[in-house]
Amino acid sequence: MSKKLNQQFACSKMMLPEHRSSLQEHNDQLRRDEENSRPVLDEQQWERLQQIFEWALAERRALKVTVFNRAGREIFTGIPLSGDPTAGRITFSSGSDRPHPVNAADIAHLEPAEDYL
Repeated sequence: MSKKLNQQFACSKMMLPEHRSSLQEHNDQLRRDEENSRPVLDEQQWERLQQIFEWALAERRALKVTVFNRAGREIFTGIPLSGDPTAGRITFSSGSDRPHPVNAADIAHLEPAEDYL
């Protein structure tokens, strides 16, 4: 059995350097795509995000928000101002003059901001 496993990977020992670098670039691209892709959240994760949001809204506490958009992953800190369940939008105050609206479906992670605790 071990002889078969050793022979299975024998071909990688003979790989040309340009093929090895091409394979490494491909693996790096796959890793970057995975990091920038929107995760699939289950029901428990959605409930947990909702609990954190409701707590922060009631207590006027800042959250560290991870959002996925066309440009990739965006992380910002803001205080939730309002949530519109019919439109699926949440509005945050992130310290700038105008509020920061976010689609609830684009939120991947919420956590209390350490700076504000």
